[in-house]
Amino acid sequence: MKKYLLRRALFALGTLIGVSMIIFVVLRVLPGDPLVAILGVEGHARMMPADKARIMADLGLSDPLAIQYLRWLRDIVTGDLGKSFFRGDTVRDLILHRGPISAEIALLALVVSWIVGLPAGIASAVKPNGWLDAVARVVSIVFIAVPGFWLGLLIVLALLFWFGYKAPIIIVHVWENPWQNFQQVIGPAVVLGLAQGAYISRMSRSCLLEVIREDYVRTARAKGADEKVIVLRHALPNALLPVITISGVLLGFVLGGSVAVEQAFGVPGLGRALVIAIIERDIIVVQNLVLLYAAIFVVVNVLVDLSYAWLDPRIRY
Repeated sequence: MKKYLLRRALFALGTLIGVSMIIFVVLRVLPGDPLVAILGVEGHARMMPADKARIMADLGLSDPLAIQYLRWLRDIVTGDLGKSFFRGDTVRDLILHRGPISAEIALLALVVSWIVGLPAGIASAVKPNGWLDAVARVVSIVFIAVPGFWLGLLIVLALLFWFGYKAPIIIVHVWENPWQNFQQVIGPAVVLGLAQGAYISRMSRSCLLEVIREDYVRTARAKGADEKVIVLRHALPNALLPVITISGVLLGFVLGGSVAVEQAFGVPGLGRALVIAIIERDIIVVQNLVLLYAAIFVVVNVLVDLSYAWLDPRIRY
């Protein structure tokens, strides 16, 4: 187990270093001048070359790329992630302030996906090719196909025109006002959770259909065991391993989808902060937030792998 953890830790570290290089290079080769984004076209045109060089030096963007990259890695290790070009706020404060909202959305979306997807998959597998199976498959395909941001906009417009409802536009943490916080995060969580629940429904159906054809399930039926006990106690635990695996993969879709969905709902989380930083070409904020998303994705997938042995005692690392 210790050797396995060490190998996975080294693999995760190498992955994050590779991702950081890609992020750094891509942000530097994209067209556009950060000074134009900061000062505007007219302000940039009126500024003297010496002043431009001084500002670029103050921002640390005039140094060689290798120096900039190593400085960024040093800042990550020390926890000093730099400051926003536009607002002067530190990236660390931005993450601490907006991060809990995005974390709540991701966790609630994961819960919604299991609450919706797993029962639908079980019902489809227990009575395949029936009317319930057909309805579940059609609904799952619809939610897989519909973009999350579009569904989010529809929900926002429906709530606005039918009920006159407007979600809080300022950050309200759960420890400040639980009800307002719930109103703020439930919309994006449901939209993301329905999309991921469709994947879980399809995966759990196919895995459970395969497991219930195994010999031990037929033996349990021959002994007269109750069908619910057979499905829930014998078949379902063995069918959950692929479902847990795809849940870890789907978290990447949740993290990516939260960027558009938070923008659609106007939720002031990290996803919306990332959109604003990309528009403003705030390189420091963008590179740190994208790396944070990548780190979360890698850590979650390691935890998913470790959960296999807990779910299936036959697995040993």
